[in-house]
Amino acid sequence: MSNRMPHHPELHVITNGRQSLEQVLEMAEAAYSGGMNFLHIREKHRTARECMDWVKALSDVIPVECLIVNDRVDVAAASQCKGAHLAYHSLAPHEARKVLNEQQWIGRSVHSIAEAKQAVNDGADYLIYGHIFPSHSKPGLPPRGTIELAQLAASTSVPVIGLGGITPDRAWEVLEAGCAGIAVLSGITDAPDVKKAALAYRKALNRWEMREG
Repeated sequence: MSNRMPHHPELHVITNGRQSLEQVLEMAEAAYSGGMNFLHIREKHRTARECMDWVKALSDVIPVECLIVNDRVDVAAASQCKGAHLAYHSLAPHEARKVLNEQQWIGRSVHSIAEAKQAVNDGADYLIYGHIFPSHSKPGLPPRGTIELAQLAASTSVPVIGLGGITPDRAWEVLEAGCAGIAVLSGITDAPDVKKAALAYRKALNRWEMREG
């Protein structure tokens, strides 16, 4: 990212905030062996110290450059992981850049084209947009679908990652809309066989890439 489009569709996995470090270590190692590109440490209830401990422990089972810390820009800076992912309540991207190095990514969650444009103007290297399909993590909230997703992806100069209710069978719809990859929570974190689940997503992304190529 950092103003470049990835060469291959990316598979991002986001922790669900309900698992212990031991469970996440096991999940992360299996997901990485199944084709995960990046793991987002999204643990809203944990302290900076705990998040730092998670990065250190996870970097023993997957490369530290595959780790992105949500919200905690301080932890991302101190650990020198791949970068930080920001929400509406986080620092603005241009503020986060003051403490992250130029090689580290700054991502931003967005829910509209206006938010996307603001985030890019603020210095975001990539965007996560969602939720696209009905999702267990967003009960009662109508999905945004792929029409605005396609408009948003076409209007921005940075990679867009689709999120929300994406199954392997529906991954192609998200990529077809212009996304550079997909982000998955329960489809991988809660899977009875994490490696098998990650492989299913990776194969779906690879099939779309081969068809496009």
